[in-house]
Amino acid sequence: MIVATRRQHRIQWLLVVLLLALLGAALAYLVLDERQRLLQREGKRLMDQARVVEENIGHQLIGASAALDSVRKDMAYFATAEGQGAASRHLAALSAAMPGVRTMLVADTQRTILASNREELLGGQVRERSYFGAAKSHPQLDTLYVSEPYTTTLKVFSLNLDKIWTDARGNFAGIVIATLDPDYFAVMLRSVLYAPDMRAALAHWDGKILMAMPQQPGTEGKNLAVPGSMFSRHRDSGKTENLMTGIVYSTGEERMMAIRTIAPQAIGMDKPLVLAVSREMGALLLPWRSTALLYGQMYGLLALLLLVSVYLSQRKQMALLALTKAREKETAEQAQRMDLALAGADLGLWDVDLVTDKREVNARAQEMIGLTANDAVEDVVDWHARVHPDDLPALRAARIDHEAGRTQALVIDFRVRHSDGHWVWIHSRGKVTQRDENGRALRMTGTYLDVTEQKLAQAQIRELAFLDPLTHLPNRRLLMDRLGQARLASARSHLFGVVMLFDLDGFKWVNDKLGHDMGDLLLQQLAGRLLACVRLSDTVARLGGDEFVVLIQNLGATWPEAQDQAHGLAAKIEAALRPPFALGEHQHTIGASVGFALFSGEDQAIDSLFKEADQAMYAAKRFRQGGSLAVEAL
Repeated sequence: MIVATRRQHRIQWLLVVLLLALLGAALAYLVLDERQRLLQREGKRLMDQARVVEENIGHQLIGASAALDSVRKDMAYFATAEGQGAASRHLAALSAAMPGVRTMLVADTQRTILASNREELLGGQVRERSYFGAAKSHPQLDTLYVSEPYTTTLKVFSLNLDKIWTDARGNFAGIVIATLDPDYFAVMLRSVLYAPDMRAALAHWDGKILMAMPQQPGTEGKNLAVPGSMFSRHRDSGKTENLMTGIVYSTGEERMMAIRTIAPQAIGMDKPLVLAVSREMGALLLPWRSTALLYGQMYGLLALLLLVSVYLSQRKQMALLALTKAREKETAEQAQRMDLALAGADLGLWDVDLVTDKREVNARAQEMIGLTANDAVEDVVDWHARVHPDDLPALRAARIDHEAGRTQALVIDFRVRHSDGHWVWIHSRGKVTQRDENGRALRMTGTYLDVTEQKLAQAQIRELAFLDPLTHLPNRRLLMDRLGQARLASARSHLFGVVMLFDLDGFKWVNDKLGHDMGDLLLQQLAGRLLACVRLSDTVARLGGDEFVVLIQNLGATWPEAQDQAHGLAAKIEAALRPPFALGEHQHTIGASVGFALFSGEDQAIDSLFKEADQAMYAAKRFRQGGSLAVEAL
C-alpha cells in the first residue's frame, strides 16, 4: 500500500508540474496577446490623431498658397510706387484672415521688401537665405517653395512658403513670402496630446525640426535626416504614412510613432512637411505591465497554494490511509468547486452607469453577440436597439421595477441580435450596486449567460407536444386550445366561427400503390395548399391520418352571412385542391369531403361541434361525384 501510494504521489507531482506549466503558458499567451492588442489600439489612435493634424495643416498650406496666388496676380499693380501701399494693406488683410500665417511680404530680385503686413519690414532687405536662391535659380510659377526652418528677422523660429512672381515679359521679378505662425501650429500640435507622455513634432522634408510639443531644449532645428532614424526610414519608404516603434534620434527615447507626410495634392510643394505623433513606450505599456505583474502574482500565489496543498494532502494521505474514502470525497468536492469556477468563467459580465447609460462589459459578453474585445461597447440605447422588439418592453419594465426597489434583483430572459443576423437568447441577472443619498439607483452590475441551446431545446419539446411532426401543423392538443380561445373571442365579438373537418378520398390508394413516402409527400403538399387558402389568424390542424381541420374566426354576425362565407372558403379550398399533386414521377388527383359546423360563443360544447362537423362530412361523402369536393353543413 505504501509503495502504491508513493507511486501515486510521484504521478501527482508530475501532473501538478504539467498543470502549472500549461497554466503558465496560457497566462503568458494572454499577457502577450493583451500587449499586442494594446499596441494595436494605441497605434491606431496615434494614426488617427496624426491624420487630424495633417488635415488641418494641409488646409492652412492650401489657404496660404491661395493667398500667395492672389497677391501674385496683382503684382503688376503692386510693384508700382502707387500700388505698394495697397499691396501692404492687402497682405495685412490676408494674414489677419489666416491664423496660421504670421508675416507676409513681397521682395524683388534685389531682395528688397516692397510690401508687407508689418510696417517695420518695409524697405528692408531679405537676408540671403537658401529659399530665395532656390526660387530664383529654378523659377516655377506652379511651385510652392518651402524653406528650411530658420530664425527670422523678428527673432521667430519658423519657415517660409514662397512663390515667384514675374514681370510683364515673364522674367523672374521676385518672390511672395508667407511666414508660418509657430504659435498657431504649436496649439494645433498640443490639441492631439491625450496623455502626459505624448509628443507631437513637425519637421521639414530635409530633416530639420520646426517645433515639438511639449517643447524640449535642443530639439528645435535639429536635423533628423540621419541614417537609421525613424524620420529617414519614413522618408525612404515612399509611403505617406507609417507607424513605427524604436529609438527616437532627437531624444534617445523608445517611442511608438505615427508619421505622416504633409503634401496636399492641390498645391505643388517642392519640399513636403513631416508630422510625427508619438508615445513613450514605457508609459504606454505601464497599464499592461501592471496587469502582467498582477497575473504573475496571482500565478505565483496559485502555484504556491497548489504545491502546499498537494504536499499537505500527500502527507495527510500517508498518515491517514484508513481515511481514503473521506479523502476521495473531499477530492470530488474540490473537483466540483473547480467545475463551478470554470462554468462561471463562461458568464458575460456587465456594468451600467444608470446616469449616463454607459455600459462596460467583458470579452465574453462581446463574444455572445459576435463582437470582439476591440469592438466598441454599445451604450444602453444601442444595446436596446439590438434586443428583440417583442422582449424589449419586458426588459425595460424589469429594470424600472428593480431600480425602484420593487424587486430584489433583475432576472430576465430576452433575445438579442447576433452580428451575423441570428437571435441569441440571454439570461441576465443583475442588481443595483450603488444609490445616492435619496435612494436613486446610480449603478447596476450583473451577468449574461447564453441560454440559446436551452431555449431551442424547450422550443423543440413544445413543437413535439403541440405540432404534427410530418406537416408541422398544430396537432389535436393545440387545436383544442385555439378552439377554446376562439369561442371566448366569439362570445365577446358576437361574430360566428366555423370548424371545417376534411377527409381525403383515395389517400389509402397512394399509400398502398406508391408507398408511404409518397403518402407523406401528399399530406405535406396538401397542408401547404390549405395554409395558402386561410388567413394568418386562422388555424389549419391535422388530427391524424388524412383528417385535417380548419378553424376560422370572425365570420358574419348572422347565421346566413356566416354560412355564406364558410361556403365561399370551401369553394376556394376546392379550387386549391383540384390541380394534381406531384408525387415523384406521378401526377395524382385526389378528392376530399368536408363538413363544417358554425359556432357562436360557448353555448355549444366542443365535442358537439366536432360531432356535428363529422356528421356533415360523412353526409358530404355520400353525395360526392367524381373528384370534386363535396361540402355539407348541419
